[in-house]
Amino acid sequence: MKNEKKSYHHKNLRPVLMDEAAKMIAEGGAASVTMRELGKRVGVSRGAAYRHFSDKDALLMSVSASGFEKLSSEVQSVIQNGEMSFESRLLALGKVYLQFAIENPAHYRLMYGKEALSRWNQPVLKESADGLFDHLYEVIKGFQGECDISEKDTRTLVYVAWSSVHGLASILIEKHIMAEVEIEPIINEAMQTIINGFKAAS
Repeated sequence: MKNEKKSYHHKNLRPVLMDEAAKMIAEGGAASVTMRELGKRVGVSRGAAYRHFSDKDALLMSVSASGFEKLSSEVQSVIQNGEMSFESRLLALGKVYLQFAIENPAHYRLMYGKEALSRWNQPVLKESADGLFDHLYEVIKGFQGECDISEKDTRTLVYVAWSSVHGLASILIEKHIMAEVEIEPIINEAMQTIINGFKAAS
């Protein structure tokens, strides 16, 4: 059966290509993505894909950037809730981060995982990643001196929290935890352990 070429408005094709690329990454990793196969799966010519992305690297960078944008938006919605206590806010941030990783494993791997793109020579990605770090920094810094939170170097505390959550996220998306195990209690306990550690370090 002949492949049917689908018709997209110029502005509509780009997000479709990015979504399909994310699916390909989830199925076979970033190495599985080719512009030819992507066009075939979407139902357009390879040339149509190249009109939106100069090459595969540009495509993967866009997929990664879209992940940062989505996660940043969800993080900001937590931060903007001024009624939350430190513990509630940090717990909510951890859950948002972990839920994002679980629901968007392809994006997460390109952002932070084993297939992460180098951000140091990509200003757009670096700015997005730094922005997420800054959000967490502001939350912890804002509560230091209150709630018995440690007055140690804020950046160090951010890295401790981030690395702990990232480790759990990686374990979850690589399915190293048995399917029958409930995830919610693990997430809650992990975040509470981080919070207790900050208090104990005071």
